[in-house]
Amino acid sequence: MNNPFLWTSVALLAGVLMGLYLAYMLRRTNTKRTFEQLNHRYFKGLNYLLNDESDKAIDVFIQLAETSHETFEPQLALGNLYRRKGEVDRAIKLHQALIAQAELPERYRTRALLAIGKDYMSAGLLDRAEVLFSELVEIEAHTPEALQSLVEIYQQEQDWLQAIKSATRFQSATQRNMQVPIAHFYCELAELAVAQNDQIQAEKYLASALRIDKDSVRAHLICANIQQSQKQWQAAIDEYQQAIKADSAYIPIFIADMADCYLSLKQGDLLEQKLLELMDNYNGVSPVLTLSEYYAEVKGVDYASNFLSEQLKKRASFKGLNAILGLNEKESGDNDFVYIDVLKELITKLLKGKPKLRCRKCGFGAKSLHWQCPSCKHWGVVKPIHGLESE
Repeated sequence: MNNPFLWTSVALLAGVLMGLYLAYMLRRTNTKRTFEQLNHRYFKGLNYLLNDESDKAIDVFIQLAETSHETFEPQLALGNLYRRKGEVDRAIKLHQALIAQAELPERYRTRALLAIGKDYMSAGLLDRAEVLFSELVEIEAHTPEALQSLVEIYQQEQDWLQAIKSATRFQSATQRNMQVPIAHFYCELAELAVAQNDQIQAEKYLASALRIDKDSVRAHLICANIQQSQKQWQAAIDEYQQAIKADSAYIPIFIADMADCYLSLKQGDLLEQKLLELMDNYNGVSPVLTLSEYYAEVKGVDYASNFLSEQLKKRASFKGLNAILGLNEKESGDNDFVYIDVLKELITKLLKGKPKLRCRKCGFGAKSLHWQCPSCKHWGVVKPIHGLESE
């Protein structure tokens, strides 16, 4: 809606619809004088829109909104258009004028309240929007829309308990599955509890998250981190295994930590077995790189380099190429070292700035993990990218 021509066209369309509505009203009313007054104001406001005099047009339409609810629909639509164009102040004025009408039918009043609540959200006045949406929920008017907006507000305010409450009510009212976001809300609370060294409360929140969504990768990873911090290596491994079962796409995020747990238990053979198993079922390069690092430590650089070379024939990756250059660098002579160093620098520059993760909903690219996509606001959809420049 930032295109001036598009905005003018849409605004004029709203004006035409308003005119048609007034014509319809003429067939319903016996008061010709009232119609003529409304008709005159309507064309006056439309003329201001044609001349790109939005301030004067909004004053005229506010007068119309204050005097008759016969034009409620086009007035409401015009206010919504102002909001989408970014002219929130004008949208608020127009919608407030609609509510200010004497004897406005309740069905119209609640719709105008809903519109003003959205205006306030767009303006960043979250406290005012929360009051309006809460009122609508209380009187059971436009409950699903109001609850959905409340969930958005509480997420922005990071009031996770209220977000859980509203999301649960929204799910009941609409039968729309909200298990994934609700589980993430509990995970947010768990992370806050961990930061406050309240492990007992964190575990309660994580149990709630997994009860809501048994495939919550995030909940399993938080549990694993807690266990790992307490050197409960096997318990941490069990949680990582559950995370793999829930969604193997996140393997690159935690595979190094999982390997550390095996090595802390001196279970290198089991680590090798697990990584080989992952390589059979997961197409990314992360298990290969982790296993090559292990081989470099226990079987030597040559063995690791040969292993990595063979694997890269099956799953080409610049990350893998960079790793094999790093291994060869340790065994190379002075002349080869310069050559390898140049190649590594070129690969580093190639990969610099490239996103490592991408939202599966909107395509947003990220260098680090976001459990909630910063762009489309969906939860659990930003995952590692597979391809030559990543996994």
